[in-house]
Amino acid sequence: MKTWQSTVVACSLIVLAFWTGVYAQDKYPNRPIELVVPFGPGGSADIAARIYSDELSRILKVPIMVVNRAGGTGIQGTHYATRAKNDGYTLLAASSTPLVVMPVISKDVTYDPLKDLFPLAHFVSSPTVFDVRKESPFQTLNDLIEHARKNPGKLKNATGGLGTESHLNLEILCALNKIKITTVPFASGGEAVPALLGGHVDMSSQTFTTEAPHIKAGKLRGLALASPKRHPDFPDIPTTGDLGFPSVNLRVRFGVFAPPNVSQDILNVLTAALEKVLNNPQIVNRANQAMFVVEYMGPQEFRKFMESEIHIVEKVAKDANLIKK
Repeated sequence: MKTWQSTVVACSLIVLAFWTGVYAQDKYPNRPIELVVPFGPGGSADIAARIYSDELSRILKVPIMVVNRAGGTGIQGTHYATRAKNDGYTLLAASSTPLVVMPVISKDVTYDPLKDLFPLAHFVSSPTVFDVRKESPFQTLNDLIEHARKNPGKLKNATGGLGTESHLNLEILCALNKIKITTVPFASGGEAVPALLGGHVDMSSQTFTTEAPHIKAGKLRGLALASPKRHPDFPDIPTTGDLGFPSVNLRVRFGVFAPPNVSQDILNVLTAALEKVLNNPQIVNRANQAMFVVEYMGPQEFRKFMESEIHIVEKVAKDANLIKK
C-alpha cells in the first residue's frame, strides 16, 4: 500500500514539476535582462540607460544588468545585440550614432538598423555643445574659428568617437567656415572629458549631458549649443543659430531596442513596461536634471523617425565628404 501511495505521489510531483517548468518558461521575464550600452561608462548613452534601468527592473520584477560593450563608435556593442538570442533577455540601450550615422559613413557596419533591430522606445535626446577649458583664450566660438583659420589642423578636438553626431556637427562647422580642426576620438564622452580638463586637447564637441556639469562648475566654458533655442539653465551659451550656423544642429538620440524576431508577446511586455517607465514623472525629472530633452516615442513612431534621420544624415555626410570611410 505504501509503495503504491509513494508511486502516486512521485508521479504527481513529476507532473507538477513539468507544468511548473512549462509555466516558468512561458512567463516572461523570469530571469535577469542584459541591457547593452555600446559605449563606455560615463558617456551620455550610459547615463541615459542608468536613469531608467532601476525603474524598469522594478516594473518587470527582474534585475536589469547594464553592460558596457564599447568599440567602433558603438558598432561592436550594437552588432552583439543584433546577434543575441531572440528570447528578450538581451536588449540594446543605444544612441542614434551606431544606428543612424555609422551605417551611412562606416564600411565596418554589417547590420541593417531597420531590419536587424526592433525599436521599442525613444527616450531622450541631447544637443552638442562646443566648449573649452576656463583657462582657454577662446571666449567665443568666433575666436576659435578665427584661430583655426590661421592655424589649419593645429587645434585638437575631443569627442566620444568618430562619426558621432557631435563629431558631424564639428565637421559641418568646419566645412561652413573652410577651416580644419583635428579630432581626437575617445571610447565615450566620459573618457573625453578628462582629456579636455587636463589640457591634452584644445576643445570638445560633446553631448550637452556629458559637459553640462563641468560647465556649471566653472571648469569648462560653453561656446555654442547646437540647438534651436538656448537652454534655460545656461542662457549665456548662444546657439549655433544665434551665431549664424543653423545647419549645425544634429542631436544625439537615445532609445531601447530588441534583437530581431523576438515574439510579439515579449515585445508587448517590453513596450508596455518602457512606456510606463519612460513617462514616469520621476524618471522624466531625472532626465531633465541630466540635461536631456525627454521625447518619448513608441515603436512605430520611432521607426519612422529613424528612417527620416538616416536620410538627413546621408545628406549631411555627403556634403561633409564622410560617406563610407
